[in-house]
Amino acid sequence: MRIFTYSEEETKILGKMLGSFAQKQGIKVIALYGEMGAGKTILTKGIASSFGIEEKDIASSSFVIVSHYPEADFCHIDLYRLDNVKNEDIDLWEYFEVCTCVIEWAQRLSDLPENALKIKIDLVDETTRVFEMEI
Repeated sequence: MRIFTYSEEETKILGKMLGSFAQKQGIKVIALYGEMGAGKTILTKGIASSFGIEEKDIASSSFVIVSHYPEADFCHIDLYRLDNVKNEDIDLWEYFEVCTCVIEWAQRLSDLPENALKIKIDLVDETTRVFEMEI
């Protein structure tokens, strides 16, 4: 499936819809792919909002790899600062089992659960994004 958004607000709305879909379908991992500035964090803010997490609580890549929100059964995983992560290097699978996880820079992981929702984000121009999704 391919969806276009034309503003940050539309990207957040799409994220909120995807978060609700993931909850209803029991999807535990949402893997985001895209270059710097593609909109991964904006989409994550929308997804997190469907779990009751405020936008201000979701930050772009920092030195924190995993932000866990146990009250919402939600994790924001940002692999920007890592390269070629193997399952034995960092045990993300324990998070995959206990909460819904959004992974930015998912291309740096060697493996994902088979029912992960994969979203590739491409920049068209300054405000337009294309989201290609597959399970």
